[in-house]
Amino acid sequence: MGTLFISIILLMRVVQVYFSKKTSTLFPTSFTGRMKYIAISNGISSLPALVLFVISMVGGGTADLQTVLIGLLSGVALACASLCGQLALQSGTVVMNIVFSTAGLIVPCIAGVFFFNEPMSVLQWCAIAVFIVASLLLASSSKQSNSKFSYKTVLLCIGSFLFNGATMLCQKWLTFTNPNANISLFSFATFAIPAIVATLIFSLGQMKGTKETLNNKIYLPILLLAVALFIINQLATAATNYVSSAVLFALINGGHTIIATIISAIFFKEKITVKSLCGLILGIGSLLIIKI
Repeated sequence: MGTLFISIILLMRVVQVYFSKKTSTLFPTSFTGRMKYIAISNGISSLPALVLFVISMVGGGTADLQTVLIGLLSGVALACASLCGQLALQSGTVVMNIVFSTAGLIVPCIAGVFFFNEPMSVLQWCAIAVFIVASLLLASSSKQSNSKFSYKTVLLCIGSFLFNGATMLCQKWLTFTNPNANISLFSFATFAIPAIVATLIFSLGQMKGTKETLNNKIYLPILLLAVALFIINQLATAATNYVSSAVLFALINGGHTIIATIISAIFFKEKITVKSLCGLILGIGSLLIIKI
């Protein structure tokens, strides 16, 4: 069962990588338009989460305010991570963006030292230093291959790193403080609350006359990305019952980076340079060590 879950997750990663890049070329330019994007994408992801939440309640599940509040924080972080990622893809390479977003796991690892009584080894701290070197190599390679690359791209990648890390931190925070929390409620809050807030902001912008019609070509990618994100989140959680965390991380995130490298080279003509290859290898290696 664990092999099946991981296979489906990697298939969804293919969808995620390809359509994330496609969406970045059609991404709205105004704040109101971007809120509309967040409202639609999170709204779609919240629907299956709602179904699972209702099923869990029928089966005797519980609901509590703490789960909802942590879900709210997770949703805000996830929405910000999505915005940073989409904007970074407009001027940076796919591989650089994926490595930075995946590296978000460093945030809960460091937080674990101070808040969850999970000390890191010397080797893990060294791995973080190696990741910084990998990031510099990837940034340098991206600058050489994309004329639009700027310091803004770097800041967006750092934002993607921090907000993805905050999302993972919320997941850790929930299970650490409330081991019996209703995961379905947490998932629903993570997607539904940002969708509602973004809808309100978008509606206010419309009332003030700030209008931007989304390109019709973006709706299919939004749908596929929303479904892929939900499936990945659900199956990754379920797979922990069958596969160790170290193996699961190696296959899901290492596979994600490899898939991104292949797709970016084939479909988006991003050249694999010596710097990007070295950065990729160091990045994957350092993240695997951190997770051990």
